Amino acid sequence: MSITSTFHNATSGLAATARAVQVVSANIANAMTPGHAPRSLDLVASSLGGAGGGVRVLGVSRSVDPGLLGLSRDSGASASGTRTTLRFWEAAESALGLPGEGVSAALAEFDAALLSAAARPDLDSRLAQVVERAQTLVAAIARAGESVQNGRAAADAAIARDVEALNSGLKRVAALNDQIVRLRAGGQSTVGLEDERQAMVSSLAEIVPLREQARADGRITLYSAGGELLLDLEAASFGFSQAPAVDASMGPGAGLSTLTLRGRAVDTGPGGPLAGGRLAASFQTRDTDAPQVQSALDSLATALVTRFADSATDPTLPAGAPGLFTDSGALPGSAPGLSGRLAVNTAVQPDAGGALWRLRDGIGAALPGPVGDASGLARLSGALDRRIAAAPGQPLRSLAEDLGALLAQTSTRRQGASEASASAAARSAEIEEQVLARGVDTDAELQRLMLIEQAYAANARVISTADSLLRQLLEI
Repeated sequence: MSITSTFHNATSGLAATARAVQVVSANIANAMTPGHAPRSLDLVASSLGGAGGGVRVLGVSRSVDPGLLGLSRDSGASASGTRTTLRFWEAAESALGLPGEGVSAALAEFDAALLSAAARPDLDSRLAQVVERAQTLVAAIARAGESVQNGRAAADAAIARDVEALNSGLKRVAALNDQIVRLRAGGQSTVGLEDERQAMVSSLAEIVPLREQARADGRITLYSAGGELLLDLEAASFGFSQAPAVDASMGPGAGLSTLTLRGRAVDTGPGGPLAGGRLAASFQTRDTDAPQVQSALDSLATALVTRFADSATDPTLPAGAPGLFTDSGALPGSAPGLSGRLAVNTAVQPDAGGALWRLRDGIGAALPGPVGDASGLARLSGALDRRIAAAPGQPLRSLAEDLGALLAQTSTRRQGASEASASAAARSAEIEEQVLARGVDTDAELQRLMLIEQAYAANARVISTADSLLRQLLEI
């Protein structure tokens, strides 16, 4: 080996070690950066005229486990979706209140006020307390309904944000695809762009579970877990419009926007191609879960109105006239949202031109009766305890039992959502630990840095020795 080839080999080694230091330092600096895959330097021995020609840097490789990355994205989508569902059911349970709280407490206080008034029907103060407790009950049911609609509005807003994020994210991935293809064609490194693309896809996968397919030119194609093509040469475009306000009468296509993909409607239900992530969970909340709770609240409000409009409760009522509780002054219609329209009959409210004695003598009574007659108040109290069916084929239950069934159903759904969320979060955390374990190992990188330092010192020693030999030759 000539002194010249020795110089060439050593200088190529120094260049390789300098590049290796950059790779190691980037790994350590980005050990916790989302999307950063461990990098390694690809080296190959080169030769000149059949003799050793030093070392040549081929490039930098990323170490990624596609199977584990896919599991991580799926578990992240599941965890995000179950958290969304859990937040709604926690809010619904909080709005209704546990037994002894919220609507349940207001109903119990109203019943107690009726019993107290029946004990002293001559006292206007106790009759006024009945009206006050009735208004409290109406307000509690209205607040619960308002909370449900707020949950729907929040879900609708979350859908709009996620659709915007999907559209912008898919366009960004498409742009990264193009940049990676161009740089690879020019022989340049694309590891930084690939890290950014991986992080972006993982972020989008929380919204919609994604499947990634790599192509030979460095481009990736994205599909939803349900098989819908979202990104090939161009990004798919989703369409959605957020509603300015949400009420119980609105539904998909009736005041609330549906989701479109490339201009066509797409199924957002559990069996649809976008199921499994946060977007599908928000649609489930807006279009299924919240309307179910609203329907149950409306049924409770309907039962409250019809019980007190029954002739067995108040014989003085004309046919078709509402009793103590009304649907905005009338009997309930078929329109949803009764929980928000429920009101106390103005006939018993002195501030609205009514009279308290109508509680004792009947809403439809023309004149006051004996102040000591508590039979009317007893019938009002009995209306709450009367066991009737809420609908044909339903069990006979009192109003408190109807409310108890609603609270139990809501609590069961919240508990189920909590367990599903905890399970998904635990699975996601476990897989994330595996991803991190296969990520950058800072201890190993520091050990590699020590070996690089030794290689650098060895190449520097070779250059120093060759320089000394050359000087001796020149001095001869």
